[in-house]
Amino acid sequence: MIIRIILLLVMFCCMGMPVAAATDYPKKPITAYIPLGVGDTADVFVRVITPHMEKFLGQPIILVNKPGSGGAVALATLANARGDGYTMSWANLPTLSIQPQMRKLTYDPRKLVYIATPMQYEYILYVSAKSPYKTLKDLVEAARKAPGKIRYGTPGLGTTNHLGVAWLANKEGVQMTAVPFDGNPKAISAVVGNHCEAVNTSVTASVSPYQAGLIRPLAVFSDFRVPMLPDVPTLQELGYDFSQYSCLGAIFPPGTPEPVRQRMEDAIKYAIEQPDVQQRCAETLFAKIVFRNGTDYRALCEEYWTVWGDVLGQVGLKK
Repeated sequence: MIIRIILLLVMFCCMGMPVAAATDYPKKPITAYIPLGVGDTADVFVRVITPHMEKFLGQPIILVNKPGSGGAVALATLANARGDGYTMSWANLPTLSIQPQMRKLTYDPRKLVYIATPMQYEYILYVSAKSPYKTLKDLVEAARKAPGKIRYGTPGLGTTNHLGVAWLANKEGVQMTAVPFDGNPKAISAVVGNHCEAVNTSVTASVSPYQAGLIRPLAVFSDFRVPMLPDVPTLQELGYDFSQYSCLGAIFPPGTPEPVRQRMEDAIKYAIEQPDVQQRCAETLFAKIVFRNGTDYRALCEEYWTVWGDVLGQVGLKK
């Protein structure tokens, strides 16, 4: 009887260890991967909110850029980390909802721990300011006359940037060539340098080159016009039954305790509520803050698994 009581006590103590350990989390610096390169939307936004997250958590967050495979390199690395709350990754939606449907990956998005998503991307199709193409129709007609000649830069095959243009080309029955780069800034530079004819990129990544007069917007791929480009029409306004969507979120490795996940979710929410973050996102980054907790974030990724899965099927990229 005594032995049985001792065993029960040991069992209850062990069951309580992860929760107890999580209540004083974090005790040391946290490493956070950024899935795209320096200067990309994810990189810029994360570096804006991280100081406030550090203040909330009371520990430094070490940011490590891990671009490659449209963001999948970061999550592949994360999946092998310990689920103790000291390694996390920011994630773009394609790594969770699109790329697993295109090819075999070394991680399973269903086993990852979803922390929260604080913002969403809006997309614009640009050409060089020196380009002869003044409208989206001009670009499509050029692709129709010379199949494959129109090249468009992407931050990786299987990203929403890539698939938005792939959908357009498929809808119009034309051939356009996708050219992958390690991030939006390099894809934009390729357009400016006339190495590509077009690029479908986020508002935040395109602010500086647009304001410098280096690129010309043809159409907004999101479902509403963006404040930075009030006169540029959306695809839907141009007669297409399509809009493009993506978001940036935070992920922990499998097995991370719920109290740890909740603590990090709270840190992200605290950061985006700060007045300086709100002001900078609205006035200089043109980034749209839309917060979703871990449960809603996972549900969103599952919803867009179906949405983008349909697109993959239409353009012939679904495995």
